[in-house]
Amino acid sequence: MKRKWVLWPIMAIFLSAGCATVRQPSSAQRENKAHHTSAAVNKFEPSPKTHAMYDVLAAEMAGHSGDLKAAIHYYRKAMKAYPDPSLAQRTMQIALFLHNQKVALEAAHRWAKLVPHDAKPQQALGILYASQGDVTRSVRHLENYINKRKGNTGQGFMRVGTLLGQAVPEGVALSVMKNLVSKYPGQPRAQFAYGVMALKLGKSKMALGAAEEALHISPHMNEALSLKAQALMSLGDQQQAFKVLKEGMARAPKSVVLHLSYARLLVVVKSYRAAREQFRWLLKRSPDNPAVLYTLGLLDFHLKRDSEAYDYLQRVYKAGYHVSVAQYFLGRIAERNGNMESALTHYANVNAGEYLFDAQVRIAYILARQGDLNQAREYLGELRANVSGRRQKIELYLVEGELLQQADDLPAAFKLYDKAVHKYPKALQLLYARALVADKLGKLKIAEKDLTRIIQSKPNDAVALNALGYVLANRTSRYDEALGYIKRALALKPHDPEIIDSMGWVQFKLKHYARALHYLEKAYSAIANPEVAGHLIQALVKEGKRSRAHAVLEKALKAYPGNVGLMSIKHQLGL
Repeated sequence: MKRKWVLWPIMAIFLSAGCATVRQPSSAQRENKAHHTSAAVNKFEPSPKTHAMYDVLAAEMAGHSGDLKAAIHYYRKAMKAYPDPSLAQRTMQIALFLHNQKVALEAAHRWAKLVPHDAKPQQALGILYASQGDVTRSVRHLENYINKRKGNTGQGFMRVGTLLGQAVPEGVALSVMKNLVSKYPGQPRAQFAYGVMALKLGKSKMALGAAEEALHISPHMNEALSLKAQALMSLGDQQQAFKVLKEGMARAPKSVVLHLSYARLLVVVKSYRAAREQFRWLLKRSPDNPAVLYTLGLLDFHLKRDSEAYDYLQRVYKAGYHVSVAQYFLGRIAERNGNMESALTHYANVNAGEYLFDAQVRIAYILARQGDLNQAREYLGELRANVSGRRQKIELYLVEGELLQQADDLPAAFKLYDKAVHKYPKALQLLYARALVADKLGKLKIAEKDLTRIIQSKPNDAVALNALGYVLANRTSRYDEALGYIKRALALKPHDPEIIDSMGWVQFKLKHYARALHYLEKAYSAIANPEVAGHLIQALVKEGKRSRAHAVLEKALKAYPGNVGLMSIKHQLGL
């Protein structure tokens, strides 16, 4: 996104005071007019503040017109002419915007000189020197920042850690923080901040060491205990992480920090029910905490406790916290319970964030499910026109094609995919989708060509290998060639039930019925859909196991009553 140049607020101050800085003629000067035959005009003598005002105006005009070099030139000139700390700060910000480290440092030093007791310019200098790799100077200024900062020292260390982690290369950031922390050997909060930064940068061992050092200084520091557990978890020692927290909670049973950390670890290991109990404990102590309500809403959604989830997420939405996410999951709950109009309303209220695209796609699915396929297609077409990303445009073609297939309009689906492939010829997902529809329409050459192109581009694509092998086994007599593709797919994904089914079916076509039965029984135990059931029934009949074949057929028809494929097999085999 292109950044916009924003007029600096201090201009209002300059403009309101600027006129007063122009020197007016004195009474003596006015009387002096009598000694001249013609009126003399007094020489205009602007003050330093007026000079600065003009330079700032010139800088802002240059910035708005895109002449950024001129903007920084005039800001630097104004800063030198007039001793205003906010002007020095603004010059530093503009220099950073233009990646001019030299001027940024000059302005930061000017700012610090003008307000020697202010901690903020010291922080800025510390981060600037760190970004240049100057650890010594960085530590010196950050130490000044900590010492001059008012309020909680621990928050100061946390602020430094956050800024270093965001703005400075990892190695330098860690070195600066380590050296800074060493200046405060008795400060557990310093070690804690170092550990938090290290963990965010993926340095779990460093984080663990810092947490243990903080606990050595302050054994009952619950935040450090929580950090230790997180570091252990990150290092793969799940058992020890939970042990640390349980021991801490036994010592401090009312610690919100420890209960929260424990609850989060339970979520990580997908122990959702246990995590839910911990978050309910937290909610009792903070009934209107939106973060706790939000997490409980998501946990109950995953646990299919829809009534509770809906209540929690409604409260989250009303609190203005993660509004779009709350609306998305409220929509999911409504959709899961068959309340499509409510689901449409919630999805339409998702206007930002990671769930926006999925919410829009779900609107199309609901419209189609309600019998309005044309409106769903129009909606998807509008989305496609409005989204800028290639990946999302392709995904929308795939969704529309799927809706057409669900409506049994295979020719329209093929036409759509054909159009999309011509627009995005390198999109393998579109090639795969067109191949599957082409196969169903009996367009074998197109299906084989598309799947071959995918395999040429991605030789280890198990899905494409399996699809091509299955198409050849099902539509041709090129069984040995089909077997070769399916073998390659199975080697890549030996436990995939769909590939196992394909292997069973090609063995059936090769008249290796015992082998076919082995694979098909295995596939059927994983996915008992009509297609796999049909394959298994035919193999059982060939092996003389008609009673077992009849039992599989009856079970499949009960699950999928009236299925065309199963009914055809029933009549064909006389079961």
